[in-house]
Amino acid sequence: MEPGEATNIHFEDIVMNDVQNPVLIDQMYCPYNQCPSKDAPSKVKISDITFKNIKGTTTTPIAVQLSCSTGLPCEKVELADIDLVYSGSEGPAKSECTNVKPTITGKLSPAGC
Repeated sequence: MEPGEATNIHFEDIVMNDVQNPVLIDQMYCPYNQCPSKDAPSKVKISDITFKNIKGTTTTPIAVQLSCSTGLPCEKVELADIDLVYSGSEGPAKSECTNVKPTITGKLSPAGC
């Protein structure tokens, strides 16, 4: 079976107010634990994705999470001028990136990736 593709997707000029997972790519998503194999890599190739000028607050401590597949790592992902503050009590906001090396321009808060 040929892999699918998600490309040329851009999120710009968005204000988040108490949002869960405001900046998210999750190729490991498995709703209700119904997947045949949780460790199976995604068959969707993700590329040319931009998150630009995203500001506001998050209710989850991981504000930026890019979890890409080992089999088809994400390509050409850009994070530009991200300013998100965690509104909870579990410490400062965090970023996590797996199997992706995003291009970071301007401010990235929370830092990471």
